[in-house]
Amino acid sequence: MADGIGPGRVYGQIVVGPPGSGKSTYCHGLEQFFSQIDPRPHAIINLDPANDELKYSAAVDIRDLISLEKVQGETGLGPNGGLVFSMEYLEENIDWLKEKIDTLIKDDLYLIFDLPGQVELWTCHQSLLNVIRVMNTSWGIQLASVQLVDSHLCTEPGKYLSALLVSLSTMLHLGLPHVNVLSKVDMLEQYGELDFQPQYFLQPGSLEHLAEAVEPTMHPKFSKATFDLCNIMEDYSIVKFAPLAVEDVESMTYVIKLVDKATGYAYTGSSKPKSSLLENISLVDVEDPVDIWTRIQERARQRGRQAPDH
Repeated sequence: MADGIGPGRVYGQIVVGPPGSGKSTYCHGLEQFFSQIDPRPHAIINLDPANDELKYSAAVDIRDLISLEKVQGETGLGPNGGLVFSMEYLEENIDWLKEKIDTLIKDDLYLIFDLPGQVELWTCHQSLLNVIRVMNTSWGIQLASVQLVDSHLCTEPGKYLSALLVSLSTMLHLGLPHVNVLSKVDMLEQYGELDFQPQYFLQPGSLEHLAEAVEPTMHPKFSKATFDLCNIMEDYSIVKFAPLAVEDVESMTYVIKLVDKATGYAYTGSSKPKSSLLENISLVDVEDPVDIWTRIQERARQRGRQAPDH
């Protein structure tokens, strides 16, 4: 295994997001994309011991080491405690994971890690972070984190603010190149009108407007805290989102290019095959995510009009 970035370097992405954000669907979409549209030898690693119905073919499955059901049965822990226990157990048995990953690294595969949905595990808990650091620094896997946020949270300012805070916490905790994604944009219109234009949700600027929109829905004693949180977010000013609908090839291409640019995969000059869709990686600097958002929704409307009535 080669050290440093170069043709021998192994690349991959860590997929995080709360339950229902579409992590497994996204991983399945990557599986289809890399098999049919942009051929790329790849492997998906399931690190979620609670994922009982995989939508993709897992090359490595943590449930072969430990499952949430077994943990709960033997320890009496609830789902959250069981997941924490499982990640600590994975850290203690990291040689099991290394043995599985070594084979994938030798085959020069692009690695996709599907993580549990419990927010604490990738925003503040140490065990999963330690595993990721070992993979990144000791095993030579150049990783980026991809965080999925269900776009329906944009319909309620308070929920969107929470999503911003979780995204920032993840970025600071994991310390990896990071891509935030608003998923299921093709389904967003069914939740009603947005308080702000798409640009605001994709590249949030002045969050004072967000705090003002949240203020009437909460007790006055929390008002100052809300404005202070928005000020913290503005001080960092690093959270922005890419729009995604997994079945929409354009938006999948856009997100993959962002990740490839973040990890350096796009610049390796390696022999990994790349289709014409991803050849010009610099396009991510000029493509407008608002336009992609708009086209996702328009294509979704067209599919709705073409669907047969039942």
